[in-house]
Amino acid sequence: MISPGSTLQTVLALAAVLALIMACAWLLRRVQRPQAGGANPLRLRGQLMVGPRERVVLVEVAGQWIVAGVSAGSVRPLAVLPRPDDAPPAESAAAAPLPDFRTLLARFGKQ
Repeated sequence: MISPGSTLQTVLALAAVLALIMACAWLLRRVQRPQAGGANPLRLRGQLMVGPRERVVLVEVAGQWIVAGVSAGSVRPLAVLPRPDDAPPAESAAAAPLPDFRTLLARFGKQ
């Protein structure tokens, strides 16, 4: 037969383990959060799926746009382009909607 004391002890142990898991998750999120003062040097500008596991991405890095091919096992740069003058600044990219990736790719393909 189970005594009330052992049931209470089991429930308290379970609560302690759950609290420890939640504290670890909170700490992990806190540590992995980017610093408020430092800006992210990479910004994803667009992507286009070209297969079930392959895609072409447009990434802005230090004033340049890099077109890269991404597959399951590798990432390869396809082209390095200067940032266009009419592109929205990296800071306001989250607020403004991004232009269609196909349009951007076609525009750079004509140059």
